[in-house]
Amino acid sequence: MTHDVVIRGGLVVDGTGSEPRTADVAIVGDRIVEVGDVEEEGKQTIDARGKLVSPGFIDIHAHMDAQVMWDPIASSPCWHGITTMLNGNCGLSLAPAAPERLGFLVKLLESVEDIPAKAILAGSRFAGGSFGDYLDTIEALPTGINIASLVGHTAVRFEAMGERSMEPGAEPSAEELDAMRALVSEAMNAGAFGFSTSRSLLHTTPDGRHVPGTFAGLGELMAMGKVLEEAGHGVYGWVAPVESGDPEPHHRDIEMMRTISLETGCPFTFAVIQNRENPQLCNDLMKQIEEANAGGARLSPQTEVRSVGVVIGLPNVTPFGQSLAWLALEGLTMDERLAALRDPERRAELVRDGNESSSEAQLSMIYQLVIEDGDARYDFSEENSLWAIAQRLGVSPADAFIDIVLEAEGKAYFIFPFANHDIDVVGELLSDRNMLLGLADSGAHVGQICDTSFSTYFLRYWIGERKLMPLEAGIRKLTSEPAEFLGLEDRGVLRPGAFADVNIIDLDGLRVHAPEFVHDLPAGAARFIQRASGYDYTLVNGEVFMKDGVHQGPYAGRVLRSVSGE
Repeated sequence: MTHDVVIRGGLVVDGTGSEPRTADVAIVGDRIVEVGDVEEEGKQTIDARGKLVSPGFIDIHAHMDAQVMWDPIASSPCWHGITTMLNGNCGLSLAPAAPERLGFLVKLLESVEDIPAKAILAGSRFAGGSFGDYLDTIEALPTGINIASLVGHTAVRFEAMGERSMEPGAEPSAEELDAMRALVSEAMNAGAFGFSTSRSLLHTTPDGRHVPGTFAGLGELMAMGKVLEEAGHGVYGWVAPVESGDPEPHHRDIEMMRTISLETGCPFTFAVIQNRENPQLCNDLMKQIEEANAGGARLSPQTEVRSVGVVIGLPNVTPFGQSLAWLALEGLTMDERLAALRDPERRAELVRDGNESSSEAQLSMIYQLVIEDGDARYDFSEENSLWAIAQRLGVSPADAFIDIVLEAEGKAYFIFPFANHDIDVVGELLSDRNMLLGLADSGAHVGQICDTSFSTYFLRYWIGERKLMPLEAGIRKLTSEPAEFLGLEDRGVLRPGAFADVNIIDLDGLRVHAPEFVHDLPAGAARFIQRASGYDYTLVNGEVFMKDGVHQGPYAGRVLRSVSGE
């Protein structure tokens, strides 16, 4: 027998938590057929000696619902070993939607997730319809990685209730609730992996109203859980009011999730992050979650593997955004902005206005993104703050920022970490047995946040440098653990019969590159991307998808449908 691919002599970490072992991996078609000493040859042989061989990674919190229609390689996740992603988070999906109502959902993605509506309208191939129609649309397009999706509360409630879905205190009538249940049931039958909702007050429409479902009562939310129970599959995604340091709404939401989970058996996932306003709150919530799960609930929080922060730099936003002189740069090209910084007269104005519009308190929470050996460092210390850098250099903060930016030809970046700001607390959260890796927000907040490199950072920093857990446990958190949570059969593991989603990684060469600000979205819209080094190969469904960060041509990814088990 000749195999299609044989991966020779790598350190196999199979995703189950088993100890690493040196072995070969043989692939025929889209499946693994052997892990061990493979005697037969392959049509393609990959030498993996000295490299890690793992299952492909799974991103359970993405917002690339529209982007996958114009970006078949799914960047930036494709550069970080991601072979499967889950879209439709935070209550947001593009379906179900009557054609005349689709524009509202597009504007929601722009308002809530900072995905330019002009890019979505120019690049989307979905013209409206059922959730199944949306999945069919993606399925007809080339796809580099596997795509799974949740159905969003905003779409369902708006389709059933129209404008009334956003009125404060509006509850669905019996007929409207039946319509919502039918829409979710239809989505589940079409292959949705569950239902998601948002209760965050930060999630608003372009005109300032809270998105549909923000204030939904327990009865409505329970009804959606009952649909998942009747479908016999699916997870319940939930966005709590993460913007608030007030414990009451957080504890209330966890209690609601506990109640629904106990009644329906639904597994829940939601964000738990360290809040600047109340740094201890995350620990208190984890205790409440542990107690709920001990009583039979199925609550699986997720957190980012580093600080969640706004990227600050010359191409997008600067630390001096309140200054009229700095705001005037926004209409300029990068070359023109750099020229303005170099012009003595213009620089003097920028320095004066920038320093007057900022304070020590603000600039002490903005940290330079440090690059060491091509590796972006996110474990910030006080000495990395813009304020401390200026004090150390004996110049004003605006002068320090300008000098750093000019030295890097405009490619120097800072971060304002608004959550998970204490890296040691992040380690504590990641170590909790109930915690999933997530919140990468891949495809969202494209001009502000760039957290899609979570998998690379987790391996490089938490496993390689901090030794937070053994390698096999870390790989499990990136692979079989999210696969099992989503009910993905035969993914997230390396064993005979499993789908051949595989990473071959040079652990010593693993690096997270600096963010890049590029104008490559449809209609010329801009976004941050972030690349990596160390991924020698990424295979999707048995075909070599990426090699050394370069797409190799195949589009072997699939639209995954939970109802059919693929």
